[in-house]
Amino acid sequence: MSQKDLLRELKNTIKELTDEKDDLLAKLKSKESRIKQVLVQLEQSVDDVSHCGKKIREQEEEIKELTNEISRFRRELGQETEEKDGEAEQSEDQPEDQS
Repeated sequence: MSQKDLLRELKNTIKELTDEKDDLLAKLKSKESRIKQVLVQLEQSVDDVSHCGKKIREQEEEIKELTNEISRFRRELGQETEEKDGEAEQSEDQPEDQS
């Protein structure tokens, strides 16, 4: 091979390597962009999960309060029923005035 052939071959190799480098840089930028998008989605998902966890805790607390309130009403209703039953028993025990 002559020097001109070697020089031409060297220039072609440099051009091919430069083109390959440009392609790889473009792919790298594309992948970095995609990674940033995925990170943003991940952060949003973490925020959503955190928000859902907070809402669940709030609802559990509300359920607990309502359950306690229902229990209290049932106890009060039971006491009222017992009092009414007691009054009914007392009135049955007392003879009625027949005048």
